[in-house]
Amino acid sequence: MDNIARSVLRDKIKSLKATYFQDGLDKIFLVIYEDRFTRIKQKHDQGSDGIIDNNTIIAAYAPENYSLSDFKKKVGSDYKSYEENWIKTHPCWMVVTNLELLSSMQKYVDGLKSNSKTLCIEGIVELIRKQTWSKINLIFQSLDIPAHYLSNDVVGTVIEDLINVSDNETKIAPYQKPIYIEEKAEINLSDEEYDAFIDEYEEFLQLFSLMKNIIQNQEPKSIQALRTKIRNTFNSTKGEFSSRLNTTCEILASQKYNDDYYMYHMRAVLFYFFEQCLFGKRTSEEKRV
Repeated sequence: MDNIARSVLRDKIKSLKATYFQDGLDKIFLVIYEDRFTRIKQKHDQGSDGIIDNNTIIAAYAPENYSLSDFKKKVGSDYKSYEENWIKTHPCWMVVTNLELLSSMQKYVDGLKSNSKTLCIEGIVELIRKQTWSKINLIFQSLDIPAHYLSNDVVGTVIEDLINVSDNETKIAPYQKPIYIEEKAEINLSDEEYDAFIDEYEEFLQLFSLMKNIIQNQEPKSIQALRTKIRNTFNSTKGEFSSRLNTTCEILASQKYNDDYYMYHMRAVLFYFFEQCLFGKRTSEEKRV
């Protein structure tokens, strides 16, 4: 995640207090751990605010106003309940807070259980950052964070990834004269595929201004290399245009192929360059240029 998305996420989590934090934490952990996380009802939880991997009990702490004495009271009470109800069957215990971790807090937790863990606000954000783009997107959605913060980030990442795997030697001059996408699509797609392709193109249009701004801020040689990489990859594929476009997207996504959110934006980038006539059959007007 870039600094803006990270900051927005951090502020959102920090704004959650008391039971709202536990509810938000449930949403985050359900996305990250899936069926490895067990939600616990907030009333009569017997000292557990959730279970990870069926062996780690969570104690959540997000007060309206922090004080060390309040921290000790809440966490100490949770640990006492944990000892009475969970420790024999669930040997691991972790305190999760949306505060910055102070040495006094860590010292108190260590005093309760020597091998316990503490996850603070920075740890939560970092844990989320390590997930796939699809999971990060689900977390942003579950926390009601506007989609544009993440889409801006992932588009930049896709373009950066393409630049990083591109060859900087071969140059392809960018096509300067725009054409209507319908004309380009007509000569590359079957009648059955045309409408769906145009619908998809119109959906991606909202991202094109962002892509243009990101690309304009890159080194010219990097953009030339990116264009070459995309065109050469497409030209190396076989079959009909739609199949070749799908294959190109999969090849360029590499190990992130199974990340649907990343793949969506990779495909959007390819549509952007298709509009610029970087690959595919050329119109008669293109051939004259």
